[in-house]
Amino acid sequence: MKRSGWLGLCLLGASVLAEPRPPLVVMTDIWPPFRMLNPQGELVGLDIDLLDQLSQRTGLRFEVRRAPWARGLAALQQGKADLMTGLAKTPEREQYIEYLPRPYHACSPRFYAAPVQAQYLRDYAQLAMLKIGYVLESAYFEPFDSDAQLRKVAVNNEQQLLEMLMRGRLQAIIGTDCQVDYALRDPRWHGHIVKAALTPAAHTDLYIGFSRQRQRSSEYQLLSQALSALEQEGWVAAAMRAYQAESP
Repeated sequence: MKRSGWLGLCLLGASVLAEPRPPLVVMTDIWPPFRMLNPQGELVGLDIDLLDQLSQRTGLRFEVRRAPWARGLAALQQGKADLMTGLAKTPEREQYIEYLPRPYHACSPRFYAAPVQAQYLRDYAQLAMLKIGYVLESAYFEPFDSDAQLRKVAVNNEQQLLEMLMRGRLQAIIGTDCQVDYALRDPRWHGHIVKAALTPAAHTDLYIGFSRQRQRSSEYQLLSQALSALEQEGWVAAAMRAYQAESP
């Protein structure tokens, strides 16, 4: 599958706009296979390809800025950025984020641990005995997200979670299967970190969301229509299958 990369996002596609507009500021962080760094240090991945497709179909341009997830959300809340991809929808976020009507993908929250620990982690109540890592300001599922009785350790990204679990600083971590399963194909983690038997009955829809502070109604409509067309064409599903089929 062709990688779009950084430069592709800044190229003006077949424009449907009357005149050029400044690029929309997109906040993001590394989250394979949705956002990754290639050997040249450029952002690539499903979300980057998606932004490139949306740019070609709408004429909108995107300026992608990398920051920790919590900082990206804060930028939307404060009106310092326009949008983010890969967003889970929560009532709190809806106060400052206007989501596109339809999600473009869905994942499931899962727990991960060393093989022996993962085998015996079967019930939610067992989490009370563990130190569990999660990404700051991420939304997984209830009651986990609001459970103040658990020993939860917040970090900036999933890479830190995997490293801390590998070093024994955490006993389990939580993440979304479409991302962590992809990351675990890396030889560093293979065989050392596995999915736990505990399976929450939940899934996480992933959305594109706009900052309500920025008032981008026309851009919102353009992206909503273009994303709907991509979904109908099966583009998103085919793109994800291509990444999942890649060799580790």
